[in-house]
Amino acid sequence: MMVIGMFKSILKGIILLTLVISSIVLTYKIWNFRPNLANIETSITKTNTALSPKNVDDINSIFLPYQVVVYSDNNVLGTTDKDMLIKFVKRISSLKVSDISDKNQDISYMSKSLKDKFVMLDYAGNLPVAIYLTDILEDTVKGDSNAQFKRVIIDSHKKQNLILYMMTNDNRMLEIETNGSSKAFNTLVRSSRKSMESYIGVITNERTTDELTSLYVPEKPKQTQAYSYLADNINVDDINKAVLGDKNSIIERSDNNRSKTYNSNTGIVKMTNNENYKFNNLSEVDHGKPNPMNNLINSFNFISEHRGFTDDYRYFGVRDADSAIKYQMFFKGYPVFNRRNLSEIDIIWGDDNVYEYKRGLYTTSVAVPAKEKVKQLPTAEEVRFSLASNKHYHFERVSNMMIGYKMERSDEETIQSTLSFKPAWFIKYNDEWKEYDNGRLK
Repeated sequence: MMVIGMFKSILKGIILLTLVISSIVLTYKIWNFRPNLANIETSITKTNTALSPKNVDDINSIFLPYQVVVYSDNNVLGTTDKDMLIKFVKRISSLKVSDISDKNQDISYMSKSLKDKFVMLDYAGNLPVAIYLTDILEDTVKGDSNAQFKRVIIDSHKKQNLILYMMTNDNRMLEIETNGSSKAFNTLVRSSRKSMESYIGVITNERTTDELTSLYVPEKPKQTQAYSYLADNINVDDINKAVLGDKNSIIERSDNNRSKTYNSNTGIVKMTNNENYKFNNLSEVDHGKPNPMNNLINSFNFISEHRGFTDDYRYFGVRDADSAIKYQMFFKGYPVFNRRNLSEIDIIWGDDNVYEYKRGLYTTSVAVPAKEKVKQLPTAEEVRFSLASNKHYHFERVSNMMIGYKMERSDEETIQSTLSFKPAWFIKYNDEWKEYDNGRLK
């Protein structure tokens, strides 16, 4: 028994000694550990984003109004919230249109017939009535019209079924009777009011003199937040593959380290400062300039098929100077403006196909903290009074007003540049969008 006891004592001693030695070895290794960094990148590299949309190219979203306004007994509410806009548009989509009639009546008479209760959908650019009803809303339409509109007025009180009034450029009303349920639409309006803000009507000239024609804007804008995002470069090779064809057939020439020209049998591309992209189709000439409204759907299809809606873009009108169909970037429900046109996609259509395709080469990436604080925006009345009383401007030339974001790219020499978004008032003056800044338009 004594031998067995001695053996157990010796065994315990050996085990204890082993544990002590192991502990010493492990402690030494921990304190002297050095990670192997040979295969780890030590710097952030600037990224190129493959050309792919961040949202589904739904035609209703691309041709979406920029705001909805609810007018009820001189109480005006509105919103630019995209989800809410989509809900309202869906209510007038896929309806059966029983008739389209031209109501060439006095606007004041129309206001009384609507009983001071109506809903308005405002669009940034003119749209053809027939194309909008059939190709965008996919309504079943009886009757035809060559008219264009920018505002839809919805009457859900006169009858059990919805009546749409499309206001044409000369302030005529196209009355469109549908099979949509007024009751269901009014339920949507009631549930939406609590999420809307107070709006006010602005009269700028003889075309905006009453409840139906005034410009409606937020009375006291709440936007005081600036935002900043890392800027991703859209991969030029991906766009070239889509518009120029196989890479082996493309001839590349560097004008300098930031600008390049690409040629192929189908067209020529000019990339400027790594931020602007312009494609010209060699099979088309610019002499025709047919009515661009006939090619709205073609322009949407071209951009969508070439995966060009890389952010929230919406139709924003046609530029008179060159008949370019414009699509504007939107951010948090508001249009984005940039002096170098980095927030636009422009399409000019030729005789049979696209003649020119221009766009910015930046898209938003990861949000980063914004360093700059933004002052409270002036009220709508302050903007109106400032411009109307300024002798350098003719207020009757103002055709629209809205809140938007000014997008700027950082010029700092950093690994990856940033895009800043700052809220501001934007005024459409002489058919050009300009930023309002302390009483001036710039």
